Amino acid sequence: MSTAPLTSNEKIDVCRGLFAFLVVIAHGVDIAWTIHPHAPLAMSPRVHDFWLYVVAAGAYWVIGFFVISGYCIQLSVERQIRDGRFPIKTYLAARLTRILPLYYVALGSAVLFECLMAPARPDCWPHGLNLNTLAAQLFVVQNLSQTFGSFAPSWSITNEMFYYLFYGAVVVVALRRGVRPTTLGMVVCLTAAAGFEWAYFTYFRTNAFIRSPGLLFGLGVIWFQGAMVAEYRDRLRSSRLARAASRLWPAVLLAAMTLWYRHAIHLQVLYLILGAAFTLMLMRFAVADRPGVVAPDRGVVSALIRAVGLASYPTYLFHGPFVMWLGSMMIRLNLVPNDWRITWLTLSAAGIGSGLILGFVAERPLMAWRAGFLKSLKAEAAPRAAGSPSSSPILGIQQGNGRKEFAPQ
Repeated sequence: MSTAPLTSNEKIDVCRGLFAFLVVIAHGVDIAWTIHPHAPLAMSPRVHDFWLYVVAAGAYWVIGFFVISGYCIQLSVERQIRDGRFPIKTYLAARLTRILPLYYVALGSAVLFECLMAPARPDCWPHGLNLNTLAAQLFVVQNLSQTFGSFAPSWSITNEMFYYLFYGAVVVVALRRGVRPTTLGMVVCLTAAAGFEWAYFTYFRTNAFIRSPGLLFGLGVIWFQGAMVAEYRDRLRSSRLARAASRLWPAVLLAAMTLWYRHAIHLQVLYLILGAAFTLMLMRFAVADRPGVVAPDRGVVSALIRAVGLASYPTYLFHGPFVMWLGSMMIRLNLVPNDWRITWLTLSAAGIGSGLILGFVAERPLMAWRAGFLKSLKAEAAPRAAGSPSSSPILGIQQGNGRKEFAPQ
């Protein structure tokens, strides 16, 4: 078994799976407390706040997902540009086939589980059990309105879908204007977020049309931080300052968690600090990576990394409805333990375990189908885009040089 350090792509796979598992653990606390409503009341304030603002704060890890997503999509965009042209149709096909097939399967399961748990539904994520919110889920705009019942963890999918579509348009415009897409996207997100925030706090106290879009663009700033790390990764590797700063990412993450635990910052500030922490984390991955090095076969370790990576998306999508239904069955069958922590551990283990299984039985075959579908699309487009390898001064990379970088998105 190889003892070589993990590559950045292997680290990203580990982080994606770990973040999904931590979200399950966080939501396990929420659901366990609704099944054991007296448990949090019996805790001291410090213990209660530790569980609520540290263990049960799944938002930490969702921010990590956004930064990683921006990083991976930028790598994907770089690989697709040829002769200064960007195949927007191929890009959109890649993005939609990545996110939508499993998403709609998970949404269907959410509707089914909501029906099954109706006789004894835990009082968690109680809103959204109606046709309007279901329609919002169908069109992937739920974060602008409300999520459907226990499918609440899918709120971030609206953001991902928007960033995918938005960045595709940004790349097309940027190439025509001769500017860097990541810079243009960052400027637009910063401007829009500031404008919506100003409008909300000055004139329009409405969530649907002002607050939600403001948050969407605000989190987009964090998404583009990840994209910028990908674009400037070669410069970061040669920068002593970047190397020194990137070592601080655990301290910045811990500072964010401590400040949130102590009620010392607003939610928007928390998001900004978390975005900085995970951006520094990706910088650390980039500066420690050796370009062109292919991950060696590590035996069992490689298999575990692949399993964790495959489990990330299905774990995140499916765990809410499934774990809520499991809690419902515990109530209906009178199997609720006396200690709420046993309930929490049971729900968390079930959510993570089901995600690992779905990684093999659902995510892996879908990714295999997607790879074949995209390969056929590229083969059809190749005759139209035939030409010699050329450089892309906008993105600062050489195209057609045989270099491969795996982006798990």
